[in-house]
Amino acid sequence: MKKLNRHKILSAACIAALPLLVVACLEFDGIIQPGRALTDSEIEVTAQLRVSPGEDGSGKVVFAVLAPKAWNLRDNATLYLTTKDYNAIQNQPEVVNEQLTLMPAEEKDPKNGLSWADSFMSVIGRGGNDPQTAMEWVVWRSSTKFIFDDKIEVDGQEVETADVHADVRIKMKTGAVPLTCELGYSYCYDTFGLKRDEQRFAEAFKPIETYNQVFTTTPSVFRYGDVFGITFSYGGTALKDAGEVYLCGTAIHDGGQKAEVSAAIPRNRMELISSRFEKYLYPKDFFGLPSDAVIEELYFYFINADGSIVVKDDENGGLEVLQHQKRRIF
Repeated sequence: MKKLNRHKILSAACIAALPLLVVACLEFDGIIQPGRALTDSEIEVTAQLRVSPGEDGSGKVVFAVLAPKAWNLRDNATLYLTTKDYNAIQNQPEVVNEQLTLMPAEEKDPKNGLSWADSFMSVIGRGGNDPQTAMEWVVWRSSTKFIFDDKIEVDGQEVETADVHADVRIKMKTGAVPLTCELGYSYCYDTFGLKRDEQRFAEAFKPIETYNQVFTTTPSVFRYGDVFGITFSYGGTALKDAGEVYLCGTAIHDGGQKAEVSAAIPRNRMELISSRFEKYLYPKDFFGLPSDAVIEELYFYFINADGSIVVKDDENGGLEVLQHQKRRIF
């Protein structure tokens, strides 16, 4: 058995119960999840499951995710289950990309009579999340009833079985408001449910931060001859209290020559529109280039009125807009 930790949980009750009954032990081998993601964006998570078969190991898989209520995972998440060695170890057909279905609200956890969502919240809780962040467990179930026997018959002889592995692939959409929280993951059998002192379930928590996309352009791809728009979402940046924001940047043109705008002056002051700053420009005019210049790379960044606060994105000194574009921008 493996050591308990926050991201990989193996039921200690499994060990205690061994002299009386070989029970199925459930654990996570890992949770592959991004640590940061944009607001209003889709993320993918892979939960790696390991089941140590036992005499009582059968039932449909119940899988639950703890997330902010604002993410509305009931409508904004899909889950797919794939087994890796179920056939080889249990002599059962492999399950490939089976879409899990939402647990009906009227279904109850057989251990405590609570709805499954309430049972996960009662037994496992909300992790280390801020009490001010409304969180909820959303629950799905497999259509396949799994059989995990600790012994099977092979060529007339009874042999012990090894652990079975599976992945649950999760696609979910983040909410519109930036936040930092812990996402929770858990699974069990629908036939047994959740009870802390029996712990025939696995649990894991992983932190995530969501943030606004700081920098967008209109159009997203240059259309030559058009006015070009820059949008800066300042709320989650060092310029959130600046009051005034100025657009600066560098244009690489005509074989590596540089043109820069780096000072806070009236012509590059951005206009505050609701929760963002905007600036529309012709790139050649903005950088003071002649009409026949060929812009090859563009980088932009943002400063406050006295230049003491700068928001950049990458090692090139700004947020990249155009790179190695060997065409004219009129």
